[in-house]
Amino acid sequence: MGSLDNSIPPFPDDVPISNGFCYLDLTDNSAGQSLLKDTEDVLAISQQALNIPLDQKMECVAERGKEMFGYKPAGAVKQTDKDARPDTTEFFNVSKDHLLGNSESQNYPAEITDQWTDLARFAQNCHSLGLMILRILAQQLDLPSDEFTKRNKISSVSGDHIRMTRMPGCDSVDGKRIGLASHTDFGSITVLFNWVGGLQIQSHDPAKQGEWAFVKPLPGHDIINLGDAMVKFSNGRLKSGKHRVVPLPGAEGRVDRYSLVYFVRPADDVLMQPVEQYKNEPVVAVGGKVGEDKVYTAGEWLAHRLKQMSK
Repeated sequence: MGSLDNSIPPFPDDVPISNGFCYLDLTDNSAGQSLLKDTEDVLAISQQALNIPLDQKMECVAERGKEMFGYKPAGAVKQTDKDARPDTTEFFNVSKDHLLGNSESQNYPAEITDQWTDLARFAQNCHSLGLMILRILAQQLDLPSDEFTKRNKISSVSGDHIRMTRMPGCDSVDGKRIGLASHTDFGSITVLFNWVGGLQIQSHDPAKQGEWAFVKPLPGHDIINLGDAMVKFSNGRLKSGKHRVVPLPGAEGRVDRYSLVYFVRPADDVLMQPVEQYKNEPVVAVGGKVGEDKVYTAGEWLAHRLKQMSK
């Protein structure tokens, strides 16, 4: 990202790293290059919005445990990591449906609403990228190519949104500071753009006993993660990755960490259950986060998860 990349200290070479969920190279075709350019513009928008005075941001605060969209101050997410301190990350969640006019908008700062057109284009392009991945996953599972995409239509009201985040840098890292507590994502596909390290994923290997490893940002790439909805729809064939955000040791940990995230989530009225081809199998539970005694809609599922992630 040009000047931004040049301002970030190098990633440390003495920390455990992972290959991440999935890196996607956006430099080798015009659509990817266009999305990278849009990402620069949206990053600038997010930096402006996140740097307005706190009292102005709090005018847009999302009600804890009830509202998904709006401003989330630092310390408002339930802590899930043993002995860790409250989270230090703040973010704005900007609804896809507000951007595209699928539902009535709510209060966002002018730094966001004045850039509605650019944000809407970014949301549409990230959603299209997510749908491409969903088609590939369906084909790999020998399912109809639209098996997952038909549950994630951009025209349907859903929990899709852009998240603009900032974790302040710190001079010292004591091992207990948490940018964002460990969790799995709620929806189908997560598209992540980040420039400063800090994302960690937890190993699925029993021999490593849940060890954490950093995911190194790669210039010109985004990071793709699967959410719990894909575990549901595939009845456990696909996995969601548990992850968190912590400060990196060294110089990079002293730099504010901005990231952009787009969450592709099922339409609110989609049933959270295995697709037809897997319905006769024993149902695989998704981490016990939401009771398995009934079939929820995606809207109900997200409401339950939202309450669980709040204090």
